[in-house]
Amino acid sequence: EIGSYKEWSEEKRQEWLLSELSGKRPLFGPDLPQTEEIADVLDTIHVLAELPSDCFGAYIISMATSPSDVLAVELLQRECHVKKPLRVVPLFEKLADLEAAPAAVARLFSIEWYRNRINGKQEVMIGYSDSGKDAGRLSAAWALYKAQEELVKVAKEFGVKLTMFHGRGGTVGRGGGPTHLAILSQPPETVNGSLRVTVQGEVIEQSFGEEHLCFRTLQRFTAATLEHGMHPPISPNPEWRALLDEVAVVATEKYRSIVFKEPRFVEYFRL
Repeated sequence: EIGSYKEWSEEKRQEWLLSELSGKRPLFGPDLPQTEEIADVLDTIHVLAELPSDCFGAYIISMATSPSDVLAVELLQRECHVKKPLRVVPLFEKLADLEAAPAAVARLFSIEWYRNRINGKQEVMIGYSDSGKDAGRLSAAWALYKAQEELVKVAKEFGVKLTMFHGRGGTVGRGGGPTHLAILSQPPETVNGSLRVTVQGEVIEQSFGEEHLCFRTLQRFTAATLEHGMHPPISPNPEWRALLDEVAVVATEKYRSIVFKEPRFVEYFRL
């Protein structure tokens, strides 16, 4: 009896997952008892195994919090016989998860098996919409900025080429805004010639609705990416950082006191 995976500590989960990934025995057989959720996940990954690998991009883990989230997906792909596994991209969304992201990624990079798996390249996705809903726009923006800075430092330490994947929405509250300015506002050394950005449904038409719009969108992304590399932005000085740290704490507290603690907020919001 090994107990429940959900109840294990993060350290025990990592230890067990790495043991399974390093071994050759099957994780489960065809007679595995399956709930509807388990069957849905396994059936999906079996479909991945049957179709050509170039049909897919990255496997994004929404609400990622820890290294075990990534290792679990790697193990599931192996067990479902995905010949060319998808690259696994953790998506850090809540305020606490953004703050913990650099340590989680550092732990992943410290695992020899995982470093061999990624071959010196890693994507990390950061969520603008959910972080804004969790902590408020100002605090989320500052947390996203600091997380990128620290993630780049971690990647450099381990010799990994990091590509930031920005989960932006269409509205300002979900990280939307002018593409060119958004890219130029990223911290120094976080673009390095490559980045990924989501284009949400509500703004797809204005970016890709016609051929000339597609070309103009490509121009915007390319020009901003090149400009960021040639003329990187200046890092905030210590005084600005200290002030933003202080303001972010107050902003989060005030935001949550209204959105989460005010019982009449939903009623007001629906008016």
